[in-house]
Amino acid sequence: MRVALFSSTAEPKDGYGNITWELSHALRDLGMECTLFLPCSQKGFVKSASLPFPARCVLPEYIFRIYQPEGLQYFRYVDVSNCDLVHDLFAFPYCIPALLSARKYGKPFVTGAQGTHGVRPLTYFPERWLLKHCYKSARAIAVPSQFTKEKIWELSKRRYPIDVIHNGVHFDRFQKNVDVQAVRSRYAGKKMLLTVGGLWGRKGHDLVLKSLPQILQKHPNTIYVIVGDGNGRHDLEALTRELHLEHAVDFVGRKSGEELVAYFQACDVYVHTPKIVGLKFEGFGIVYLEASACGKPIVATDAGGIRDAVRDGETGIVVPDGDSAAVAQGVNRLLSDASLANTLGENGKRYAALHDWRNIAKQYISLYDRVLHG
Repeated sequence: MRVALFSSTAEPKDGYGNITWELSHALRDLGMECTLFLPCSQKGFVKSASLPFPARCVLPEYIFRIYQPEGLQYFRYVDVSNCDLVHDLFAFPYCIPALLSARKYGKPFVTGAQGTHGVRPLTYFPERWLLKHCYKSARAIAVPSQFTKEKIWELSKRRYPIDVIHNGVHFDRFQKNVDVQAVRSRYAGKKMLLTVGGLWGRKGHDLVLKSLPQILQKHPNTIYVIVGDGNGRHDLEALTRELHLEHAVDFVGRKSGEELVAYFQACDVYVHTPKIVGLKFEGFGIVYLEASACGKPIVATDAGGIRDAVRDGETGIVVPDGDSAAVAQGVNRLLSDASLANTLGENGKRYAALHDWRNIAKQYISLYDRVLHG
C-alpha cells in the first residue's frame, strides 16, 4: 500500500510538521510506503532532512483565505498515479488539491482536521463551501479529539462520519537518561512548574502568572519556568513585573533535543492552560503527552481537545477555561499531595505509552485498509 500524504510542512519544530514527521517515520517503521507532498518552500528543508519517504515540493504556499488571487493555485492537481490512496493530513486548504488529485487518478480520498484549520474555514465563504465539499467527498475523516469532531458537525450542520484518532508522542525520546542536573541546580530548593510552547495569547501563560500569587502563598518556594518564545513574550514579561513575580518566573526561551527533555524530567508539575479564542483552539495538545511520558502530573484548562490528551482525575487535573483561581487550586493540590501527584504521573506515563506514534500509525493503517477494502 502506498499513500500520498499532503501536508503544509514536515519540519518537526512546527506543530503540524511534528505530526507529519513522526507519523511518516512510524508508518515507515511499520512497512508502509508513502510519498509526501509539501509546499515549494519546503525544498531547502527536504534537501537537508532525513525524511523516511520521497518528498515532492509542488504545493502552493499556505493561505488562509482562498479568494485571494494566489488561491487559484490550489485548484490544480498533482500526480498521485503511483499511490493507492490520498490522505490530506490537515484539512483546509490542502484538502482542495488533494481531492482534485485523487479524483483525477481515481484514488480514494481521506482528510484529517487538526483543530482550527479543520473548523474555522466553515465560517467563511467560499471556504465554507469548499471545505464542506471536501468533507462530503472524503471516504474517511480523521480528527484528534472529540471536541474537533463536534465542532465540525456543529458548524457544517452535517454529521459526517468522523474517526477520532489521537495525536501521538515519541515515547522513547522521553525515557532517555538525560542530564537534568543543570536544570535542577538552577532551581535548587524550588518546586518547579513548567509550560512548554509558543508565547502568544491563546496559549494562556497569563492564567498561570495570575494564579501564581495564590500558589506562592501556600508554596513560597515555587518557580514557574516558561520554555518557548513568541510575539507574546513582551506582554507576559510586563505582566510578570506588574504582579511583582520576577523572583518566581523564569523565561528560558526555546529548548530542543535532550535539553528540552531535561526540563520535562526536572519539573514537579506540568501546567499548560490554553484558551478558546473564537474558533481558535487546541485540537489536541501533544505537549501534554510529552509531559506524561516523563511521568509528570498535569494541570490543564478545558479548552478545545484537551480532554483527549489529559484524562481528568487520571493523568491530570482539568480546570475550567480561563479560570486562574482554579489553576491555582489544581497546582496547590498537586504540590501538597505527593501521593496524588505520583499516581497521576504514573497513570500519565502509561497513557502516553499507549499513544506512541507507532500505535497511532497502526490506527491510520487500519483506517486505510477500511477505505481500500471495506
